Amino acid sequence: MDNKLILKGIQKDNPKAFENIFHLHYDSLVRFANKFLLDTEASEDVVQGVFIYLWENSDTIQVKTTLKAYLFQAVKNSSLNQLRALKITDKYQLLYLEALLDSPEQDWMNETELVEQIKQALLKLPNQMYHIFHKKYFEEHSIKEIAEEMSLSENTIKVQLLNGRKRIRQILDIATSFIFLF
Repeated sequence: MDNKLILKGIQKDNPKAFENIFHLHYDSLVRFANKFLLDTEASEDVVQGVFIYLWENSDTIQVKTTLKAYLFQAVKNSSLNQLRALKITDKYQLLYLEALLDSPEQDWMNETELVEQIKQALLKLPNQMYHIFHKKYFEEHSIKEIAEEMSLSENTIKVQLLNGRKRIRQILDIATSFIFLF
């Protein structure tokens, strides 16, 4: 169905048009939000909030892409706002979220594809940087523990992690650009 037609139906307070949109996208939007929040109830709350906003503000909303893309973007923004409010500090989760956000067409990308791209990017890191990343994000060692174990300063570990995240983002950017060229 045409986006403009759907929006006009919602703008005219047509509950059937709104209900159709809700049933069509609700489940996929909850799954998408859950990739960020890792909490089904919170994901459902975010998606319901987006639909409430759509219903209450349909007369002023300007959809420049498809309604589906608009909904995914709104859910992503709401999810990130919720994460910021919770002050998420898990660096691996942030690394995953950055990769997810930086990848084009993120709502169509399969999660396993993205995880595989992250794994491949990690393997391209220099040996020491890879080991630091592995200890920090997979073995969940603290920076202090890694520094002691590897006989390096804590600042060196921090710099290696920072540079590693930059390299991973660059590698993922190249990989996603290459994938979406074809």
